[in-house]
Amino acid sequence: MGWRAVLAAGADLAWGGACAACLRPGPVLCAGCAAALHDRPALAVPVRAGVPFTIARGDYADDLRRVILACKERQGLTLVPVLAELLVGSAASLLEERWDGRPLRLVPVPSSRATVAGRGFDLTAMMAGRVARTLRRHQLDARAWPGLRPLRSARDQAGLDVAQRAENRRASLGARAGEPGAVLLVDDIITTGATLAEAARALGEAGHTVLGAAVVAATPRTSGHP
Repeated sequence: MGWRAVLAAGADLAWGGACAACLRPGPVLCAGCAAALHDRPALAVPVRAGVPFTIARGDYADDLRRVILACKERQGLTLVPVLAELLVGSAASLLEERWDGRPLRLVPVPSSRATVAGRGFDLTAMMAGRVARTLRRHQLDARAWPGLRPLRSARDQAGLDVAQRAENRRASLGARAGEPGAVLLVDDIITTGATLAEAARALGEAGHTVLGAAVVAATPRTSGHP
């Protein structure tokens, strides 16, 4: 059974029979919205200095924002395959440009324990696993690897400006033990890029080659402009 069939079967239970993107009555993601999301191009995100090269499937707005929020805020486990499929496009575009053929590890940006507990699942880890499996089906040597660990608690980033986010994230992540290699960061959203910059720093200092980051969506604040 494909993910669209699973979504349709669980729609009433999950959302009371409304599309997460257009909010019209029907399956959790209607055919029109699913097609529109699928057709979004994977594009490079304009990032400030220190943030790794990043590819996203669109702005964090409108239907894409609603689907991400539905997955994150309403325990939307059935929407994880949708976001992972979008992330595959970001990853494939980035790898086409930057991968050198070495074995690849997809490293999810870690979520806090409180976030995982409240949501009931680890979104970034699940997406990384799904993307890695898809890449392997296309003959790429790719594995998901939880290569980052929190070193200290960071404040909630909501409401912080670019400089505050960078300071909030400074020295907050460390790399787990592992043979240095080529890695691709995975996250759902890039805002200012502070978290991805910190993740890249930690992995780079441990000897890894950070090819860049694949995300689902980017906010207008990414480049540091209002």
